[in-house]
Amino acid sequence: MSNPKDIRSGIEMLLWQEAVNDLENESQGKAASVGEMQKLDPEAYKAARELVLGMAKSFPLLALSMKQAERISEMIHSEDEGLSAIQDVLNMQPVNALTLAHLIHLERTRTAKRGADAKHNKPGGSRENQAKIRAIWAMGNFTSRDRCAEEECAALGMSYATARKALRNTPKPPSLAAASRG
Repeated sequence: MSNPKDIRSGIEMLLWQEAVNDLENESQGKAASVGEMQKLDPEAYKAARELVLGMAKSFPLLALSMKQAERISEMIHSEDEGLSAIQDVLNMQPVNALTLAHLIHLERTRTAKRGADAKHNKPGGSRENQAKIRAIWAMGNFTSRDRCAEEECAALGMSYATARKALRNTPKPPSLAAASRG
């Protein structure tokens, strides 16, 4: 026997889907047909339709808030634009809570990315080790990428899997390329 909660969730999903489909058809100038869920529970269908319609109307506001947050973030980090330029933008269109939330998200993402880049780019970091294993492979002393990764990973302080990943899509060294042609 099915769980009543699962059945209810399935019915709610069908109501939602039917309401979305009807609104999409109407927006394209097509007539909406009376669907099964609308016949089964007209009140629930009406509630789902109103919810979907309300959400559809808010999408342009979301997009506008995101664009404004991106513009402000660019201005904050721009070398050319000062505080007066930011103030002018804010005076023309004040920031709402949604824009502020997007701006905070953008700034946290930017900070996290800078931190990760600093860690990976430091001397002895993962990017330097990847460059070293690629340079070792390019010298042509190994017959396969697997063997190169296997023999050199410990010396570089990286796992075999990481060394092997660093060698993906690298060209064959000239000595191996010539041997495979001849």
